[in-house]
Amino acid sequence: KTTTVNAAGQRTYTYSLAGTVKVLFQSISSERRVVPYVDNVDEVQIYLSYVDKSLASYENRIQNIVDRFGNVIEAGPLEVVNVIYQTGFNGKIRQVLLNARKVVENA
Repeated sequence: KTTTVNAAGQRTYTYSLAGTVKVLFQSISSERRVVPYVDNVDEVQIYLSYVDKSLASYENRIQNIVDRFGNVIEAGPLEVVNVIYQTGFNGKIRQVLLNARKVVENA
């Protein structure tokens, strides 16, 4: 995420590709939002391995979720809403659960 300020003093954000990772994905809900636009906002859960926990950040956006054949399941961008570190019995981080929702404005 890169922040730039235009002549009017408004911040604009630009995102670049940080990497491609293997994840588990499931859809959990859909919300009907009427402000600022009328849209169905889908929410998904994404499970990351502990190896990729550095990518679990509220600043990151998820672009496209594809299956193993390369077909796009969920087109992005998705914004990370919640980051949950799940530990194993030994107390070490085993996996990271990301709740993400489709970006409605400024996509």
